[in-house]
Amino acid sequence: MKNKMGNSGKNSAGKIKSLYNWANGLTGGSLSVFNDAVQHFVGARAAEASASIAYYAIFSLFPLLIILVVVGSFVLESEDVQRWILDFEAEVIPVSHQLIEENIQRIFELRGTVGFVALVGLSWSATSVLAVLVRNINCAWTEAKPRNFLESRVMALGIVGGLVVLLFLSSVLTTVLGTLARFSVPLWGGFSMHETLLWTILSSVVPRLTAFLALLGFYCWVPNVKVKWSEASWGASVAILAWEIATRGFAWYLSSGIVQYELVYGSLGTVVVLMLWMYIGVLITLFGAHLGAAIARRAG
Repeated sequence: MKNKMGNSGKNSAGKIKSLYNWANGLTGGSLSVFNDAVQHFVGARAAEASASIAYYAIFSLFPLLIILVVVGSFVLESEDVQRWILDFEAEVIPVSHQLIEENIQRIFELRGTVGFVALVGLSWSATSVLAVLVRNINCAWTEAKPRNFLESRVMALGIVGGLVVLLFLSSVLTTVLGTLARFSVPLWGGFSMHETLLWTILSSVVPRLTAFLALLGFYCWVPNVKVKWSEASWGASVAILAWEIATRGFAWYLSSGIVQYELVYGSLGTVVVLMLWMYIGVLITLFGAHLGAAIARRAG
């Protein structure tokens, strides 16, 4: 009886393996790459790392916003900076809008009182979460040497600078699109740009393109090893797709009434929801890094 059960188990395992090999061959080895990414993701204890990064993010989010506001105001009008941050926040963080928007408004009211010493202190607080994120993204590439404390902080400051550049480019593009939207195009029956399908597509692409470029820069620049653009772009593309699905799913989950965090946590419910979403976002970001690293290992 035991022999029959053992043989049955072996046959089932053999069939599953054969099916896996067939599917892997059909997808050009994509399943093996995905499996490798999952194994390294679990081995690096990325889920635990995501929890710690989400904790740091709560304390770093608003100092980071202050820095973006102060630095961004040097190159853009304050209204443009505020609009970009609010639009980007609505796309990337689908929860706790009132909490974030109230604090952003308060930041704009007090931005003139931020001195140099205060800005240095805020930079230190804001880069704490980025330094931890740098360390964990670097871990996705097994051949990458760990960065020391100073290197991680410098890298984190560089990321803030990159975000400011993206802020500027995105604001310019949004302004151009806004200008085009006011014109009528006779060839399309006199409709204004914002009434066309093209406008709908462009207006939804800008924030996602910004997020994609940010992740692409993360995966190419952060690892302490040479990373090809093609490897990083695959990881960034999958991460953006997963982020979009997670955003819609999480928004539905909260609106469905399945759970009521305010009832359980009271006034802290908004913060708990924000931290949970940050955990999911970091989880996706780290997996994108591990996927890019798995593609690099396969390429040899």
